[in-house]
Amino acid sequence: MLDKGVPSTFANLKHLYSDSSKKEILPAIVESYIESGKGAENAEPKRQGDSSKGASAAYYFLAQHYNYHLSRDLPKAQEYIERAIELEPKSVDFHLTKARIWKYYGNSQKASEIMEQARALDTRDRHINTKAAKYQLRNNDNEAAIKTVGLFTRAETVGGPLADLHDMQCMWFLSEDGKSYARQKNFGLALKRFTSIYNIFDTWQEDQFDFHAFSLRKGQIRAYIDMVRWEDKLREHPFYTQAALGAVNVYIQMFDAPPANGANGSDGDDASERKKAAKKGKESCSKGRAGSSSQEAGAS
Repeated sequence: MLDKGVPSTFANLKHLYSDSSKKEILPAIVESYIESGKGAENAEPKRQGDSSKGASAAYYFLAQHYNYHLSRDLPKAQEYIERAIELEPKSVDFHLTKARIWKYYGNSQKASEIMEQARALDTRDRHINTKAAKYQLRNNDNEAAIKTVGLFTRAETVGGPLADLHDMQCMWFLSEDGKSYARQKNFGLALKRFTSIYNIFDTWQEDQFDFHAFSLRKGQIRAYIDMVRWEDKLREHPFYTQAALGAVNVYIQMFDAPPANGANGSDGDDASERKKAAKKGKESCSKGRAGSSSQEAGAS
C-alpha cells in the first residue's frame, strides 16, 4: 500500500489499534520500510498531488499514527508530516493532516490557516472546501467561512450563500455557525442559527404526511414501516441534539448574566430579542400541550 501510495492506508488499518501489540507493530513496519530505502525510488510527486508513493506515503502514515488518539504524540506527528510535505509540497492530504495536528494542539487559528492552504491547492474539491470553512468557523471567523463555502453555492440565489445554505438545509454549517456566535457571546445570531435547525426538523416531520397516502397507494409497506419508525426517533438526530443543547446553553448564559448594554446590539434591541424569544417559547409550549391533548384524545 505504501508502494502504491494508497491515501486510505492508515484509515484501513486503524481498527487494529485496539490490539496493543498490533498498535506497536504497524509503525515499526513503516519505520523499517523508510530505513530500508524501499520508498526512495517512489518518492516522486504525483501530478495532482493528492496521492504520494514510497517514503512520503510512509511519513504520512506515521504522522497519522502519532495524531491518532490511541497513539498520540503531537511533536512526532508534526515532525513526520513536515517530512512528507517536504517531499510532496502540493499534497492536499498532507496539509489537511497538518491542520488536524494543529487542531489537537488547540491552536484553532493556525489550524484554520493551514487548512486554507490545503484548500488553495485544489479549489475544485468540495470536501476540502467544506473542511476549510468548518475550521474557519471554529476559529470564529464567520465572514471568511461564508465566503469559502459560497464558492460552491448557487450564485443566483437571492440573499447570497447563507440563504442558499438555508434552502439546502445545510445543517453542519448552521450548527457550526451557531456555536461560533455562541462562543463570541453574539446570542441573537446564535439562537437564529439553532432555531433554523429546529425549523428544518419541523419541515421534515410535516413532509412525512405526504408520504402516508403515497406509500399505501403504491403498496411499499416495508418502506412505509421504516419511515414511521424513523419518525419516532427523528429528534434523536445528532444535529438536532447539538442545536438544542446549544440553544439551552445560550438561554442559561442569558439568564445568569443578562447583557448590560447589548451583546447583540443596543439595550432596546436586546430587550426586544428577549421578548421575542420568550414569546416564541410560550407558543412552543402551547403547541406542545395542544399536541399532547390531541394525542391523548385520539388514544382514548
